[in-house]
Amino acid sequence: MKFGPKAKKRLCIALALILIGSIFAVLFQTNFFKVRIKDVSIMVDDQNYSHALMFVPKEASADNKVPVVITCHGWLNSGELQDAACIELSRRGIAVIAMDAVNHGSSSNDMALGDKGMHSWVEYATSGALNFIDTTKVGVMGHSMGGFMSTFTLQHYAMMYDAAIAAAQEPDSDGGDEITDAEQAYANAQYKISAALPTGNNPDATPGAYEYLRCNHGILFGRYEEGGYGMSTGKANVLGATPEALNYIHSVDPTVTNVEDGKYYGDRDNGTLRVLYQPIITHPLIHFDPASTARVIEFFTYCWHIDTPLGSHNQYFFVKECFNLVAMIGLFMMLVPMTELLLSVPCFAKLRGQEGPKVPALTEAGKKKFWTGWIIGGAISFVTAIISVYLTYKIPWANDPFHASNLFPAPAMNDIWLWTLFNAIWGGFWFWHCFKQDKAAGVRTDEMIGWKISGKEFWNTIGLTVTVLGFMYAVVWFCKWLFNTDFRFWTPAIRTFTPEKLLTYIQYWPVFFFFYLFNSLMVNGACRVEGASEKKELLICAIGNILGVFTLWLIQYGKLVITGSVLFKMPWCDVLVICFCIWQLFLAPFMLRSFYKLTGKNWLGPLVVSSVYVLCGVMNTAIHTNLF
Repeated sequence: MKFGPKAKKRLCIALALILIGSIFAVLFQTNFFKVRIKDVSIMVDDQNYSHALMFVPKEASADNKVPVVITCHGWLNSGELQDAACIELSRRGIAVIAMDAVNHGSSSNDMALGDKGMHSWVEYATSGALNFIDTTKVGVMGHSMGGFMSTFTLQHYAMMYDAAIAAAQEPDSDGGDEITDAEQAYANAQYKISAALPTGNNPDATPGAYEYLRCNHGILFGRYEEGGYGMSTGKANVLGATPEALNYIHSVDPTVTNVEDGKYYGDRDNGTLRVLYQPIITHPLIHFDPASTARVIEFFTYCWHIDTPLGSHNQYFFVKECFNLVAMIGLFMMLVPMTELLLSVPCFAKLRGQEGPKVPALTEAGKKKFWTGWIIGGAISFVTAIISVYLTYKIPWANDPFHASNLFPAPAMNDIWLWTLFNAIWGGFWFWHCFKQDKAAGVRTDEMIGWKISGKEFWNTIGLTVTVLGFMYAVVWFCKWLFNTDFRFWTPAIRTFTPEKLLTYIQYWPVFFFFYLFNSLMVNGACRVEGASEKKELLICAIGNILGVFTLWLIQYGKLVITGSVLFKMPWCDVLVICFCIWQLFLAPFMLRSFYKLTGKNWLGPLVVSSVYVLCGVMNTAIHTNLF
């Protein structure tokens, strides 16, 4: 069968979206080519390597040195998620190194603890290898886990400073018990950070918690942070006279009795500046929040006396993100027409098929059974989501961010994997239970569900799946090579990956495949009803897929908005991880129906969809394995 004109048109539109999205993404990412962006990797501790995207203003040179900020993403992400800081700071003449923490992104997957390689990037930036960097103006920042990494980095250099001072006070030192100017200068040189701004990290009420700080420092903590329930107020808002805010500011000014949002305390010129920012935002949305980004801009430009004509609210990072989304939409749109094109190739042509007969119009009893299963499925999805986040939270090998498990090496995937397993079991049971009843009653036949497949057809379908994924990732790699962009919106992303992530994909893929296989059987073997609107059918299936996790998200964040505190506290981050799957679950029925129409069988769709979604998951999150 020939590759039809409609498929050609869809493929051309998809490729155009990819090209347009990527071109405009790189234009905004580079400030219309006023900033160079380079991939850089360095060796760090214990034979690990760390990858980063380096944003360098073109005017930077040995004669025009610029400040630098090393930034680290959060636990579930990679360096690209720091786009807001990277784009907006580099527009204002500040170089930025957006690192992939060890265990994340394109960095090595070993078991590094501590600062995940951040201090190695500080050493690299201040080593003299980069002659365009002003080594007196080095900043660190990061979100969530990245914020902790910046704190660990500050503590690392504080220990180096303290060791130098202790050595200078030894009786046999140059000045004996007295510290000479040269000894003090040497100690000062050990503390290489001049400004630090962790985001998504709360201020600490523990006495002496900030003794390690010897630089200008700010904290950006959203007023609706999901983890804010642990504060003295019971919610994230700690402005005013709370123990957390006062303890932080008292580290430089013990006379303060009321801490204000965004007010500078201390003196930037002697490295004692302190500021607490509390924008009205949740933890994960800090990445996409113009108000939070404005605070980042204000902090570093103020600390380093940078005079820029661009106001802090002059931002266009979000435009770049929207073009990333355009490219991502094009990439997903490409899958079906690309498959249709491959089905016109002789080696795959025999897989082309027709839709089977539809299910007869439902009787009142049939409708009752359908909606009963739909509601029960949503309820099971909701309950198992809660069970999954608590169960993986309690099992060290399943969700411990500091220990490896070669069997379950991606902690953030384990919540989703367990939830998927529960719902695959339920979906398989319910489909076959209903199908056997309907078959016995003469309502449905084997031809209606597109289940039967020969061994030769199955392996040919595997080959087609691999080929489709190969073309998809050829586009991803090409865009990375040519534009240095990926396909993302917020956290979900399709990006290039290191070879060891393929092993993690293989480990997690089977459960997801069975989930989408039974989902496809339900969508195409039970919900193709004579006389029914296809769009309505697919919308009902899509809503059914997300009913449980969307309800969980609604309850969790509805309570946060109303009371300032989430319902599910200790595993709040795990709840967020499962809720990130909402878009995937919603799209799945539409994609599964499209693949079914091409082959008349429910195998190709689940193979492709499960592979894309699992790769999307393992490419971005933490991988804890010591196999490589």
